[in-house]
Amino acid sequence: MGSRPDMTPNPRSWRAAAFLTLLTLVSISPPATAQELEPRTYANTAVGINLIGAAAGFSRGNVLLDPSLPIGDVDGNVAYGAVQYLRSFGLLARSAKLKVMVPFTGGDWAGRFEDAPARRKASGFGDARLTLEWTFFGAPAMSAAELREYKQKMIVGGSIRLIAPTGDYDETKLINLGSNRWSYRLEVGASRALGAWSIEGMGAVWTFGNNDEFFNGNHLKQDELWVLMTHLVYSFRPGFWLGASIGYGNGGRTTVNGVPRDNKQENWRIGVKLAYPFNRQHGMSLVIGSGFNQGAGADFDTIALAYRFAWGRM
Repeated sequence: MGSRPDMTPNPRSWRAAAFLTLLTLVSISPPATAQELEPRTYANTAVGINLIGAAAGFSRGNVLLDPSLPIGDVDGNVAYGAVQYLRSFGLLARSAKLKVMVPFTGGDWAGRFEDAPARRKASGFGDARLTLEWTFFGAPAMSAAELREYKQKMIVGGSIRLIAPTGDYDETKLINLGSNRWSYRLEVGASRALGAWSIEGMGAVWTFGNNDEFFNGNHLKQDELWVLMTHLVYSFRPGFWLGASIGYGNGGRTTVNGVPRDNKQENWRIGVKLAYPFNRQHGMSLVIGSGFNQGAGADFDTIALAYRFAWGRM
């Protein structure tokens, strides 16, 4: 903090900085969406590294913290932050990462539910997230010294994400900061490096638990949501890169008290992320994104800034 950026072209420091900025510590999506655009998720990383990160962002538009809510004509202004811890390790001789993230959100929302106005202004903690990522092809578990000699070609990996109902929830309110249910995401993805460029593609499915305390004792159920994402990344030099992303989601229709609602989601997300390392341990990233829909779901603009600090076997 306060020290000058380390611009010395030392291979060891630049490889450590590259590792630092390969990791997306905080989702570049606001807390509402399932299309969490995360470039370089399956890039290889050295084992034995710890990272802690913090992010802050702002979203405006049709953005809800729980995308299953059967609310229409939403207009929201949402400020959100998150703290995340990450640990890299080897799993069956392959590179793996474990992430724990806790969000905090504040905002005001206005919309309509069954032709009645719905409004809420609130702030507090959102639902915590636990993610395990594993690159099972093309990314062996390596030390930082071994990673300096590594040249990426094709990498294939997968992840599982669990969202726990830890956020603030009041069943007498239609709009809440927590979802009061468990959610799971299974994802597979691949990354191919072509010189300074890399292209990535991912496919995922979200599965949602039921909420038996939805708005004064109603029962809410949601279908699976299927998501496709792709990222194009250009590396100016190790650790300093720019990524462009696009995601598409389809499904997620909700049922309230056994009655299906006309709110099947068909959403698009686009985003741009710039990552820059200050030195071996410190780095920042800037994200700008938008979401729009052809059915129900999020339609918004967002901007976020993240900082991260790394330590361990660097």
